[in-house]
Amino acid sequence: MGWRGYIDDPHKTVFFWSQKAACTTLFNLLADNMPERPAAKSHFHTTSAPYQKCLEAIEKRGYRAVILARHPVTRSISAYFNKFLVYRDKRLMTRADLEPFAQVLHDKFCEITGQTTEDNIITYEQFLDTVAAMRADLAEKPHIPINGHWETQVPPLLRERGFRYDRIVHVENLDAELAELCAELGLTHEPRTLNRTKIAAERHQGYLGDRPAREVSGLNFGYENFIAPATLARLERLYGVDFEMLGYPPGAPQR
Repeated sequence: MGWRGYIDDPHKTVFFWSQKAACTTLFNLLADNMPERPAAKSHFHTTSAPYQKCLEAIEKRGYRAVILARHPVTRSISAYFNKFLVYRDKRLMTRADLEPFAQVLHDKFCEITGQTTEDNIITYEQFLDTVAAMRADLAEKPHIPINGHWETQVPPLLRERGFRYDRIVHVENLDAELAELCAELGLTHEPRTLNRTKIAAERHQGYLGDRPAREVSGLNFGYENFIAPATLARLERLYGVDFEMLGYPPGAPQR
């Protein structure tokens, strides 16, 4: 999430990043331009700073603010795909199949719906409602994020203080925009294949956002199966700050 950034002192730039928004591509780029490449991408997780500290570098030392951004609709659906439907080619059928942070969301879903199941039955609509409930739990602590896979890319507090990024690199046009940025900063850039979610060529026809995850995981699904007025309305409420500050018009992505 753009709630944290990597402070690159040699290039006087803060790179804000978010899960599900080409963060691995960013980490590879930064590693390629280091005298000694870090052993693992976790280096960038552990050495990134909270946005409050990043602001000090930007406002007091004049560092450039860069963020890698992805359309809020596809980013959210991708998180649901990878964390509740299929992970590393394995269907996610029960709570035990989920990663620990996804289990936390499952448990919150059970709490607010009164479910007592170990089965992974959350629908995409319910997933969005649960994310909203988790954010509501922290309404009085807006500086604390929920899990980065479903948190906003931009901390709402930054919008309130009138903050603006110097450069927004959009995942949808990643190679061109990243190459342009690297040319400005003097960074070496070798385009890599994005770590994309596998989507079947021939996909299920019809809406799947109201069907249980364990059922959907066995179908040939795509992003379009989860885009409908019911989900778009939820997404615009949840991620309004991202639509506004990252240059994406409200609604479904334009192909």
